[in-house]
Amino acid sequence: MQRYTSSSWELDAVLGGWLSVGSLVLLSGEPGIGKSTLALQMSEWYATRDQEVLYVSGEEHIGQISTRAKRLGVNHTNISLLTESDFDSIFATIERSTATIIIIDSLSVLSSSSIDGSPGSISQVRIMTEMCMNIAKKMQKSIILIGHVTKDGSIGWPKSLEHLVDVVLFLEWVRTENYRILRALKNRFWPTDSVGLFRMEEKWLIDLPNPGLEFIDQENIVLSWSALTFTIEWNRPILIEIEALTTYTKFGYPKRSARGISQGKLELLIAVMSKFTSVDLESHDTYLNIARGIQVSEPGVDLACIAAITSSKKDKPLGKTIYLGEVSLTGVIKNVMFLDRRLMEAAKLWFTHAVIPASYEWKIPKWIECTRLKNVGDMK
Repeated sequence: MQRYTSSSWELDAVLGGWLSVGSLVLLSGEPGIGKSTLALQMSEWYATRDQEVLYVSGEEHIGQISTRAKRLGVNHTNISLLTESDFDSIFATIERSTATIIIIDSLSVLSSSSIDGSPGSISQVRIMTEMCMNIAKKMQKSIILIGHVTKDGSIGWPKSLEHLVDVVLFLEWVRTENYRILRALKNRFWPTDSVGLFRMEEKWLIDLPNPGLEFIDQENIVLSWSALTFTIEWNRPILIEIEALTTYTKFGYPKRSARGISQGKLELLIAVMSKFTSVDLESHDTYLNIARGIQVSEPGVDLACIAAITSSKKDKPLGKTIYLGEVSLTGVIKNVMFLDRRLMEAAKLWFTHAVIPASYEWKIPKWIECTRLKNVGDMK
């Protein structure tokens, strides 16, 4: 199978290392997140690999695109630009063009006089997408469509488009930071368990192939009340810092508050601690926070949350120790998905100590010393 590669490690990771010839890709995300920026950079990435690219814009005039392209450093002879919102003209240009990669920004503002309905309507969007699919297969061109999102953040007309296209990419952000996450919600040619990480700089998006210590403050490692763990973004381990604060309260019912993790999860973990550990929180307000505004819902960070709360209550620093494990209602520490990958990532970042479930039986990097725990009551 013929394929095109880009010069972006993160994009290649999501696409499986290549963009299939004759494929139709839908790229979507919230307004202002950087879809057009990513699309222009994709033009440059593929152009530098000796691929002819046709960039079609229906939203901006040539002056606006030129200004952004200059800021991004996009200036390659393999890139052609078309500013047009009439789909019939765009379709005719694609048929005549020798470009092998077509980027259309964006599908929601295009219209065709030969199709019933207003621009962005279901009938227009569906038929235009079908026409793009046909020409992609017929002429062996790879077409990337920029889509819009609805008010709830989902892809516009998702069920009408998802089964038509070969790949669905979704760009999202960490709202309190300048990071962008690119996910493949569908890919007919590659598993959809990979994510791409980017950082939005003043000029452009840059790859983060190895985020390493991006999401933690190294100065906090020596402080109390902070625990380190790895969360999983689909199949990718990311190092995060969990902060906890416990303060004495004179009121009868102590306050529980969480950011980045659900309130219910915090209350559950405190209940387990009260039952199975010597840490007394009945007269202490407890606050839990995932640093840098990251949202975590997977259970692999349970043990780190308990470690951070214990550290705060006992005023005992945890140092450069990684805590990995799910905590059950019985106090038992269970294995978590991709624990081996989390340990390997910890080894790459030169961590030498980890606390893991006693039931873990897979390979451990030889330079990491692991403390195995069966129950949260075994924590010191």
